[in-house]
Amino acid sequence: MKILVTGGAGFIGSHLVDALVTEGHQVIVVDHHQKDKLRFPNPEAKLYKLSFQSPELADVFAKEKPDAVCHLAAQISVTRSVADPMMDAMTNIVSAVGVLDLAKKFGCKKFVFASSGGAIYGDHPERPTPEKHDTMPISPYGIGKQSFEYYLDLYREQFGLQTVALRFSNVYGPRQMSAGEAGVIAIFLERLRTGVPAIIFGDGSTTRDYLFVRDAVQAFVKALTSDFVGTVNVATSAETSVLELWELLKDIHGREHELEFHPTRPGEVLRSVLSAKTAHSVLDWRPTTALHDGLKETYDWYMETFGK
Repeated sequence: MKILVTGGAGFIGSHLVDALVTEGHQVIVVDHHQKDKLRFPNPEAKLYKLSFQSPELADVFAKEKPDAVCHLAAQISVTRSVADPMMDAMTNIVSAVGVLDLAKKFGCKKFVFASSGGAIYGDHPERPTPEKHDTMPISPYGIGKQSFEYYLDLYREQFGLQTVALRFSNVYGPRQMSAGEAGVIAIFLERLRTGVPAIIFGDGSTTRDYLFVRDAVQAFVKALTSDFVGTVNVATSAETSVLELWELLKDIHGREHELEFHPTRPGEVLRSVLSAKTAHSVLDWRPTTALHDGLKETYDWYMETFGK
């Protein structure tokens, strides 16, 4: 297939592009390539240095006419969404709908979206949380992801576009940056590398479901090549507290390191772990990377890239 990937030189997007190229697909990347953010372009993919919010995106669709779209580009900070909900909505709802509409207009067959399970479900009482409609987002970021999923359903029902929303748990791995992407693992690694005290918001009991990036990418690949349409969780279904995560990383680092506790931030989900039973059945997908193994590979990459 010819597949257009927005955000295809970023953290998850670059891994996805690598996998798609390896499998023989023709890949078109749309990525902002801002100078203050490290990017990872694949030389075998055609690159447009362009924001997905740019009016010029229509020209890319008209020229390339992709068979499928993987939409990963987004405003990704929960904290920023709380501080500026209008900006978040314009990026993650309005501009995202623009990409979806171009996919319809230029005859795409499939549209796969990187959604967020933790942000959409909020502090859900059922854990691991299945794909149910009683979602409880507690941040503008979560509301934005949920809203765009409704547009995916609409475009599938009204226009016949095959749409899939992959509700990821917390994805981590090589190429994740400590700034911008703001994954806690990358932030902890940067603190370990520089010797600056690490910070935990709250008492350390906050939990997440940590998914290795290559496992996340395989869910995209499965979604692109299966007949499944709709919404599906992509997760390990294993709950790990941030304090447990810190201890694992500190053990891999091999040295003691100072830790500080700060007040919990607004909009943060306290406990999040997702059921992946649907992904097992409809996508034949299962995670294969144990948390310790993924953390060790991520640690090694980070220290090799940025220096100990």
